Amino acid sequence: MCYRCSLRMSILLVTGDDDAADALTAALGRIGEAYTWVKNEAEGVAECARRDPVVVVTDVALAGYVEFVESIARAVPWRRTFLLLEPPRPSAILPLVPVIEKPFDASEFAALLSRERQVAEADRRERKAQALARENALLVEASFEAIIGLAADGTVISWNPGAQQVYGYSAAEVVGEHVSLLEFDAAASAGPPTLAHAVEARRRRRDGREVLVLLSRSKVEPASSETRLAFAEVSLDITARRFLERELEHSKRLATIGRLSASMSHEINNPLTVVRASSGWVRERAELAEDATLLEAAKDIELAAARIAQFSEQVCGFARRNQAQVQNAPIQPTLEMALRMVRPRATEKKVEINLIAHNAGEVPHDAPRLAQVLINLLANAIDAAAEGGRQVTVRAQEDANYVCIEIDDNGPGIAEEIRDHLFQPFTTTKPFGKGTGLGLALSRKIMEDHRGTIDLNSLPSGGTRAQIKVPRTTHDSKRPAAQESSSHA
Repeated sequence: MCYRCSLRMSILLVTGDDDAADALTAALGRIGEAYTWVKNEAEGVAECARRDPVVVVTDVALAGYVEFVESIARAVPWRRTFLLLEPPRPSAILPLVPVIEKPFDASEFAALLSRERQVAEADRRERKAQALARENALLVEASFEAIIGLAADGTVISWNPGAQQVYGYSAAEVVGEHVSLLEFDAAASAGPPTLAHAVEARRRRRDGREVLVLLSRSKVEPASSETRLAFAEVSLDITARRFLERELEHSKRLATIGRLSASMSHEINNPLTVVRASSGWVRERAELAEDATLLEAAKDIELAAARIAQFSEQVCGFARRNQAQVQNAPIQPTLEMALRMVRPRATEKKVEINLIAHNAGEVPHDAPRLAQVLINLLANAIDAAAEGGRQVTVRAQEDANYVCIEIDDNGPGIAEEIRDHLFQPFTTTKPFGKGTGLGLALSRKIMEDHRGTIDLNSLPSGGTRAQIKVPRTTHDSKRPAAQESSSHA
């Protein structure tokens, strides 16, 4: 016969002794304990599997009690087990298992089982909490995201392997330090605020490199007053993702340029043909009249027309990555041609150009395309100097590997908001209608095709220095990686 006081069950009684079972179950019922009584081990095994009791009382008189007790103890380590026996006590009995002899005081025994039930349930909760903590710890350790525990004042108190992967610091190096150690900007708040949602943030790695992360931070309710953990911070490295997104956007812009340039080239070349024919006619008349001034003007018109044609060709070839047609030639004439083209602009803006004369010798280059780079840089320098001290200095230097040309202006310097985007297409600080934002992008492409470099840097005294380096060799194996601009205050 099996008695159940409810579908919920915490205490299981396994015995064929009806009198003992009646007395004990009555006492358990009086104190409100949920119980189940079954008469053999098979039913006991079924009840344990079905409703997971935390206290089990087993009668030693049952033939298979040893196997039953051992099996339920292995399955549930927090379960409390008692043996019920009729004196005399046998010599061989399960060790470490409490024994209750018949006859017993049912009320006292029921009270004992009630206390053991409470202890067993507390043990179960603690063990489950510990297991959950171990599982969470394994998840934190296995995560490739940086998971950082912070005290209320921003001190790092925990650091997972993902954080070491993202930021480069080991736990021993960073635990106990303030989280501002990771900030890219020097200023750091006194305590880390919570974030309503994940935000993009610039952080600094151990090697000094910048890393872009998706950062979230939430407040943690401490489990006890001894717990220092106040904030949990999770950051995911999205540097590579943003780089790919920028490359995709760049490719879309190049495609747009390609579509626009096809129609633009047609519209430019038609009137340019008339300009070239007219300049040829003017040249012939100047030569016949032996008019040096008119002849010089005709040459200037031809140079300007050639520059327009080259610019149109450059824009059309921007997305196709056309290679430069280089030949070994002195670079001085190329520099002088660029200076000749920008002098009217400098005169108009009352800017003085100072050329530090130096014959840089021969270097492999495509003269018209390299002149385009110099014209772009000189024009930018003149525009900047017009807003400052109205001085532009040009110097050429050389060594065994490179010819270097530097263009300094004493203008306002590089604007902070475009420092990281100087060579991207459509980046410009000029007023609407005054600049396309393509000059530096085209210049970088030309320098890459020359296996050279181009850099723009702020000068300590104010103003900007533009620098190009043209290598003396054109071998592909010597080709340096394309460089972005570097901006140093």
